[in-house]
Amino acid sequence: MTHHTFLTSKPAATWRLLPLVLLVALAGCQSPIHETRAKRFGTGVAPQAITAEPRAVALALQIAPDGRGLSPDSLREANAMLSSQGRIETQVLTLTPFNAQGAEIAQRLAQALARSGAREPRVEAVPADPQRVAQAAEAGWDLELQSEALAVDIPRCGIAKPNEWTIHPYYGVGALGCANRANIARMVSDPRDLSRPRTLEGADGKAAAGAVERYQTGETRDLLDIDFDN
Repeated sequence: MTHHTFLTSKPAATWRLLPLVLLVALAGCQSPIHETRAKRFGTGVAPQAITAEPRAVALALQIAPDGRGLSPDSLREANAMLSSQGRIETQVLTLTPFNAQGAEIAQRLAQALARSGAREPRVEAVPADPQRVAQAAEAGWDLELQSEALAVDIPRCGIAKPNEWTIHPYYGVGALGCANRANIARMVSDPRDLSRPRTLEGADGKAAAGAVERYQTGETRDLLDIDFDN
């Protein structure tokens, strides 16, 4: 017995509608797929531009109960504030005491900041405004630390499009290099270098030519070698 298979064709209108039906079906599947993957892997934060701008901040400090230094909370907050302002040698620091004990601690704090690399921290006299002194006493403040600097605002690196990264990973994650740019911004000596070029200083042509000449004639100089055992 011979079996015959007959192929039948669907109407042309049906074939034309088929791609549209598939697109609608795929679009409907994207939302649950993204939700499932997002619950498993989490979402990110869209990156922001790195900027450098002048910033002035102030922090009220309290003296420890024994009177020998700053309280642990004040010391921790002062370190955090100074770190957020960039390199300490580029900051303009001012200390304002609110009482006699604060004036003594301010002098000691200025010396400690100078030893850490700060450029001549300035210690002001107790304010002549009695209202300001009274407000500080009521709040329990003994002195104030002010910092002025050209600071860099470094955002947290994350995913560019959190709502699309599980469906379109390449476009959802966004351009790579955020972590590298953030590391460079933290290490830059002058924050202005992030927004404008710097003119190079003049080179010493004689010294450069001398090094090439010594290399060509085989009269190279040995590198400094220090023997730490002697």
